[in-house]
Amino acid sequence: MNIKTVFTRAILFFAIIFCFACERTDLQTIVIGGDLIDDQTQMCYADTFEIDVETHYMDSLYTKNGSFFLAGYVDNGAEIGQTKTSTYTQLSIGSEEALNFNDRELDSLSLSLALDKTSIYGDTSQTITLEVYELSETIKGDSAGYYSTDSVKYFTEVLGSRTFKVSDIETDTVNIILSNTFGQKIIDGAEYADQDDFASKIKGLAIRVKDSQTASWAGKYSLENYGTVMNLHMHYFGDTNEDTIRTTYYFGFKERFNQIDYTPGTLTQNIKVGDVVNSENSSNYGFVFEGTGMVARIKFPSLVNLFRKTGTSDSVREVHINQAQLAISAVGVDDPEFKIYPATNTPPPSGLYFGFMNSDGTLQTVSPDSKQYKLLQAQYPSSGDYQVAYSSSTQVYGWAKLAEYLQERTFREIEGLPLSDDGLVILPNQQSTSIRKLIFADDKNPLNHPLNGQAMKLKLIVYYAVFNDPTYICN
Repeated sequence: MNIKTVFTRAILFFAIIFCFACERTDLQTIVIGGDLIDDQTQMCYADTFEIDVETHYMDSLYTKNGSFFLAGYVDNGAEIGQTKTSTYTQLSIGSEEALNFNDRELDSLSLSLALDKTSIYGDTSQTITLEVYELSETIKGDSAGYYSTDSVKYFTEVLGSRTFKVSDIETDTVNIILSNTFGQKIIDGAEYADQDDFASKIKGLAIRVKDSQTASWAGKYSLENYGTVMNLHMHYFGDTNEDTIRTTYYFGFKERFNQIDYTPGTLTQNIKVGDVVNSENSSNYGFVFEGTGMVARIKFPSLVNLFRKTGTSDSVREVHINQAQLAISAVGVDDPEFKIYPATNTPPPSGLYFGFMNSDGTLQTVSPDSKQYKLLQAQYPSSGDYQVAYSSSTQVYGWAKLAEYLQERTFREIEGLPLSDDGLVILPNQQSTSIRKLIFADDKNPLNHPLNGQAMKLKLIVYYAVFNDPTYICN
C-alpha cells in the first residue's frame, strides 16, 4: 500500500467520525459552562439601595498613656471649625531608686520632641510656637482615666518655648531650651527614693500652643525609640577641680494624656455630645471626625427587598449576595460647592474601619472573638479588622467589601432572628491620636465630581444571584 492510499483512507476515516459526532446542525452559540447554571438563575447588579446615615456624637475620647504627644492648632475653615491639641505628662526616672544629683552642677536643661513628619496636619508654611509649663497638679496613675476634654493645672511661668516651621526641623527633633531654674529645682530636690517620690516633688510638664498663636498646623511627637526625652545636662569634678566630667541624665515620661479641644464650625455647631443627627438634617452629609467622638452609623433598610418576592411581605426568594461594595466619597468644604476635598495638607482620615452599634447606642468594636469579625474577615483575610484606605492621588477611599456581613444580617432580619448589631459604624483609624476630619455625601446628595462627573453620594453596589424565580427581572 503506497503512501497516497494511506493518506486518502485517513482523511475518509476522520470525516466519517466528525459527521457522526456532531449532532448540532445550526450556528447557535455554545456557552461554555452553560449547563452548570440553571436556566432560572439570574445574575444581577444594583446600586440604588436606600442608606440611612446618622452622625453620633459619642463622649470624649480616652487619651491616657498613648504613644504620641499631640501639640498644635489647626483651622479647617468656618464650616468644619478649629482644633487645638496639648499634652500633659509626668516625668519618669524609671525603676531607679535613691536617685540624687548632690555632686552635680547644672549646665542646661532641654526638651527634645521627635516630630513624626508623616502625620503633620495643617498649613506647614506657617510657624507655630510651643510653650512648656511646669505642672502644679499631679496626674494620677492607674486609679484614674484621662480623656480628650480633661486638663490639669500648671504654673503660669513659661519654662521654655520655641517658634518654628516644619522646614526648620532637619533632624525630625524639636529641641526646646528650658529654664535653668526648673533644672536647679530638680537637682536641689535630690535624693529621690523612687518614681512615686520623684513625681510627688516634680509633677511634670504641660506642652501647649501659645495662647496668641494663630491657627497653623498640628504635630504628633513619638515616644518610641527614645527620641522624645528631657535632657538634664550637668557636670561634676573628678579628683581635682581641673578634671571636669560632663554627664546627661535622660528623663522619660510616665502617666500622660492628650487634650483635644474642638470648636465646631457651621456644619457641626448644632451637634452636641450625645446627639444623634440624621444626614437629612445636616445638609445630606455624614461626619467622622478624629479627635472627637463623632462617628457615623449606617443601615441599609431597602436591602431586604432583594429577598422578598414582589408584592409580598412574607414570601422569600432565593438570593445570594456575591459582592457588596460600599463607596464612600470625601467631600471638600473649601470649594463653595463642596465638590473636592481641600488642600492635601488637611486630608480626611488615612483609613476607616467598621464597628457596630449596639441597641443601647453603645459601640461594639470588631475583635477576633466577635462573629462580625469573622464576616468582615472573610472578605479580606489579610486585613485584620477590616479597613479601607484613603488615596490622596485619587481623593477617594477604597471600596469596603461587605457581602458576607450583609447576607447574614439580612437573612436574620427576614427570618425574625435576633440581630447581632443595630447597624455599621464608620470609625477613623486614629480616633484618639489624630485630628483629621471626614465629611462624606449621603445617598441622597446630588453632588457630582467635577473632574470625572461621577456621583459622590454614598453608594452600596451589590452583585447578586437569584435562584428559581423565573418571574424576577433584574433592575
